[in-house]
Amino acid sequence: MSQLLVTGTCEPGPQASSASAPAARLTVELTHDLGLRPEDAASLETLIEGHPSLGVFLSNAWLSGFFAEPPTGFAPSLALLREGNALRGVAPIALRDTLTHRRVGLVGGGMGSDRIDLLAARGFEAVCADAFLSWLGEAFGGRAFVLELRDVPADSPLWGAVHRAGVERTQPLALQPREIHTLPYLDLVEPWTSAIDAAPPARSLRSLDKHRRWLERRCRLRIDLLENLSEVMDAFESLARFLHARWRDRDRGSILDNPRTLRFHRHVLPLLLSEKRLRMIRLSADARTIAVFYGLASGRWWGYYLAGYDREWAGRIHLGQIALATAIEFASKEGATEFDFLKGADRVKYLWPVRERATLDADVYSEGSGAQFKRVTRATRDAAAALAKSGRDLFLKR
Repeated sequence: MSQLLVTGTCEPGPQASSASAPAARLTVELTHDLGLRPEDAASLETLIEGHPSLGVFLSNAWLSGFFAEPPTGFAPSLALLREGNALRGVAPIALRDTLTHRRVGLVGGGMGSDRIDLLAARGFEAVCADAFLSWLGEAFGGRAFVLELRDVPADSPLWGAVHRAGVERTQPLALQPREIHTLPYLDLVEPWTSAIDAAPPARSLRSLDKHRRWLERRCRLRIDLLENLSEVMDAFESLARFLHARWRDRDRGSILDNPRTLRFHRHVLPLLLSEKRLRMIRLSADARTIAVFYGLASGRWWGYYLAGYDREWAGRIHLGQIALATAIEFASKEGATEFDFLKGADRVKYLWPVRERATLDADVYSEGSGAQFKRVTRATRDAAAALAKSGRDLFLKR
């Protein structure tokens, strides 16, 4: 089911190439399922190919997990931004009504998608972002809304759109930053392997080679990039066990200890495999699975989503590092130009000469009284929590 909604002025920037067209108006169509028309599905695939590190989290396979079991109380939809019949942008959104305002989020943000954003054709990024915010204001501004942005890239066009809306006074919005996340990545095009001796990680990588030799002497090592669904699902269950054993002594346990998260991945894995976006690597010692790498891929981009290993079997061997190094080798042999370690600044990711990107969490409040009340109460709560923390720290220092 889809619904045609309001418009925004479309003025493609000068960088638009084959997608460019005379100035027109963008229409926003809200559809409540992923069953797109064939021409729209083809256009979405083109958008994903143009933005692989983001697009994989807007693929049908990935989003289907959130549409099959939405976050509690939220209704997921796709906002399709069109110029005439041409699809220029897509934003997966989740809506939830409260007594005072409407909550709007990007599907997957803060829920397992390491980055999520408005996906737009080259040259249409800014105009799609402007049109999206204009649509939010016209569709939901009457009763106030809060746009809850989670895991949105620092270079997202949405940040500029929020700024322009305020500066140009077209739509008074208040932005409240919440958190910043680091996403290291490795450029596989640069000849980093030849220059590694000059970099701080050199000693760690040489140590990794030593541990790999220990592993090969200890067992008959087998490494498989899995393409059979049964093997993929078995490897995932092994991964869940490895992560449970690793984090069982922590308060929250492993991310895969969450039943909803477990159901999500069991749902999307067959679809990711079918769409050729899954990179599941299994390391076996004789017939025993000892490590699993769960990765995503799109075009020449690889992403590291989860990995785990049998800590009891590994002993002193740095098996987790070996699994990551193996995945990087597979990515390079496949012709990938980037290996994205995705969300988190874990020390193991810095064994390689990585660079960093960032995603941001922020809330955007409309001028409606309900949204502003939410803004004030949240700011008050945050201030009280900060004051309490500083008091505890002061007491502990004494």
